[in-house]
Amino acid sequence: MGENQAITVRKEISAHGGKIIQVTHKSTSTGTNMNFTVYLPPAAMTQKCHTLYYLSGLTCTDDNFTQKAGAFKDASEQGLI
Repeated sequence: MGENQAITVRKEISAHGGKIIQVTHKSTSTGTNMNFTVYLPPAAMTQKCHTLYYLSGLTCTDDNFTQKAGAFKDASEQGLI
């Protein structure tokens, strides 16, 4: 995202000691709003953490991984964003 692009936090949810943050930004490529979700483990509050990216398919939403993978417990334990 460019320097002048704003993001909007849609929702914050507590999970396994960390936070699930659902975000929207306007895509310069498509001209539409795009959604993504970030999980911040407890360790991210005090130190740098590794990041794991999950790209959903064309017909998926940012909720797919959140609802179906159930990975937040493991991400919390491993300190993965």
